[in-house]
Amino acid sequence: MSFINWLRSIICEPCSLPEYKVYSIPYSDLANYLQGNGLINMVKSEYHPDNRVYFTSKEGWISLIPYLTFSAEVYADSERRDCDDYSKKASAEGAFKFGLEVIQVWGDTPLGPHAFNLVIYLDETDNFGCSLFEPNAGFECAGELLVFNNNSYGWIAKSWKP
Repeated sequence: MSFINWLRSIICEPCSLPEYKVYSIPYSDLANYLQGNGLINMVKSEYHPDNRVYFTSKEGWISLIPYLTFSAEVYADSERRDCDDYSKKASAEGAFKFGLEVIQVWGDTPLGPHAFNLVIYLDETDNFGCSLFEPNAGFECAGELLVFNNNSYGWIAKSWKP
């Protein structure tokens, strides 16, 4: 039994998750890539939570993002369960359900400061890229990948942590 099938049987039974490719890079490459894109790392540079970071293709993320988008009615409660909690939940679910890195980011939206998520991927031409997404289904843009810091919703990431 493959690891992914075993993981599905333990965590997600009886759900059926989409297939996706898995890639990895050293954590330092992720940190350098995000810094090169203007994001501030909220974790001290000498701390590496993981040696490697696991991710999938853009198409893989498109199929997985619905599993990382959560009902606004169930979780939202002003300060007790708000945007940073949704971001943490998506990050944890990405790791536990899929074995992939879902990065927590903080930045600006037209509604003000906000926490959301970022994923890295390889596109159809094997170029490295990243996109933002909102894990709270109560937002108009929830459940879709947003162009990094140049999307029609005006969402801009400024800092990150794994």
